[in-house]
Amino acid sequence: MEQRVRDLPGWQDLIRDRFVALDIRPGDGLGIRGRVRSHAVGSLGVADVRSVAQTFRRTSGLIARHGEERLQVGFVRAGVAQLDQDGREARVAPGSFVVYDTTRPFTWTMAGDWRMDVFTWPRNAVPVDPRRLTALTALPVREGASALVAKAALTELTRTGPVAGTEGRRLADRVAELVLAAVDLHAPSDLLRQVLDFVELRLDDPTLCPAVIARACHLSLRSLHRLFADHPRSLARWIRYRRLERARAELVAFPERPIAVVAARYCFSEPTVFARAFRDEYGCSPRDFRHGTQGRVRGAQRTGGVSPGA
Repeated sequence: MEQRVRDLPGWQDLIRDRFVALDIRPGDGLGIRGRVRSHAVGSLGVADVRSVAQTFRRTSGLIARHGEERLQVGFVRAGVAQLDQDGREARVAPGSFVVYDTTRPFTWTMAGDWRMDVFTWPRNAVPVDPRRLTALTALPVREGASALVAKAALTELTRTGPVAGTEGRRLADRVAELVLAAVDLHAPSDLLRQVLDFVELRLDDPTLCPAVIARACHLSLRSLHRLFADHPRSLARWIRYRRLERARAELVAFPERPIAVVAARYCFSEPTVFARAFRDEYGCSPRDFRHGTQGRVRGAQRTGGVSPGA
């Protein structure tokens, strides 16, 4: 279905009908013209939108009056666009896509003539936690293998035409998954810090595992492991390393505490397992480390804290 308009009231009605209610202001004061061509893939709306310089605003008042809970993706094909949402300002260049959520205010600023594919899912059709989604909006995605796969899938949706029934729902769900996975990789810093903080607080928890971490941080297992793709250690090796670091500190702080008790506190099933991991990491056994540390402390005490020959 294709519709063209050449006046602001008609354009505002068309945008509200195909997407959500927006406040639209012409960018040059000379009026509006535009075209929307759209079809449905399951519950997903697929639209090719072309128009001129303008600003679209989704305000708190419009959200309160109209509701319209949608997850949207804007894939810029031509022109220059900027999306502002959740405290981020994203310049979206041609060939890039970005996610936004209609349940919170946002602004699109379009400079000059532009063309954008807009993909609209009902918010409840995409299984992503709302708290998680605020970390993914207004992050332009262009480069990388995941981005290429997601862009290919979005492009294919514009070419397939309408797809109904089970096949349409399955296709819409699959593309949403690919898009969110690609955006995940463009927000690694905050997400990685969130995961590392969660791990740090639960190093003595024997149930700590990737599934528990993913659920607590509102991530899929695939996205969780991708966060560690450029990290010096995998997630499992990082957990083991941090447990060893805590145990090593405890061996020094509590010299009378049995090594087996320290090992069990940090979830090593057997003292021998702990000893092997400790030696792999530090090059000596826990016992030798403790004795060596105690010897250095006693030597420093005898010399008033200054090592001989200093």
